[in-house]
Amino acid sequence: MKKELLEDTRGLLARAGFYLSEVCTIRPSSFDFVARRDNALLLVKVLNNIDALSEEVARELLFLAKHLDGIPILIGNRTGTGPLEDEVVYYRYNVPIITLDTLHDYLNGVHPLICAAPGGFYVRLNGERLRELRNQQDVSRGQLARMTGVSRRTIRMYEQGERATIEMAEKMAELLGEDVLQPLDLAAFIHEYEMETNRHISNCMLSLLEAMNISIMPTDRSPFNAISQFMDEMLLVATECRRVRERAHLLSNVSRVVERPSVLFMESSTRTNIAGIPVIGREELSNLEDPLGLLELIRERE
Repeated sequence: MKKELLEDTRGLLARAGFYLSEVCTIRPSSFDFVARRDNALLLVKVLNNIDALSEEVARELLFLAKHLDGIPILIGNRTGTGPLEDEVVYYRYNVPIITLDTLHDYLNGVHPLICAAPGGFYVRLNGERLRELRNQQDVSRGQLARMTGVSRRTIRMYEQGERATIEMAEKMAELLGEDVLQPLDLAAFIHEYEMETNRHISNCMLSLLEAMNISIMPTDRSPFNAISQFMDEMLLVATECRRVRERAHLLSNVSRVVERPSVLFMESSTRTNIAGIPVIGREELSNLEDPLGLLELIRERE
């Protein structure tokens, strides 16, 4: 089932004009592939049963999306208790989850309105429009609270964007004569997400980079070992491993889609480039005095 869902998801995105990376076959991986259309970058994970998403995988998926200016998204069919509903956004460990049909609608500009949370299904209200309608009809917060059976504080929270039950949204629409639903924007979600900033560096090659005052953000479940921010560049950084050619090929492919340069550090190598990825040996790295020299060497070997 996952294989079919993965193929259908890739086909849908390709038909919608997205440029896709190859499927990440190196495990573990927090994403299955990345996809770009203009400025929209998706980091896509596909699971038949979304309960299989672990907290560690979710954390890294969100981490990568935040740093790469992308949208983390899980496409799934079901949970352990039943199928997922279309036109609903689910969440597991803060990762937004939708069905393939909901993705189709989203790509065509029809954003979902409903999100699932403990206790049922909810919607987000357009607080500014709610306040405008209330003022236009000369209805105070207290009056609207009494008419809907909630507190004044709850009405104020709705006007600040707090979620409401579907039944409450319907009641509001009936009283005010207009829907005040706010479509869910998956792109806006990652900007609101607060992530961890302290990650331990255990890789000796990455430690050498950190000693050069280069910002290193290690990864555990990616075809690269870290994201590095220095000068004006965001780099995807890989270090020597088994199946190095396969990893370099995948890294090169992912690098093109996310539109970030990449580099491979090795203990020693007679090659300066593998699959389009600049290769730098430990001795060369140790002899560099500053980040600018490293950046120049990377650009020479691209």
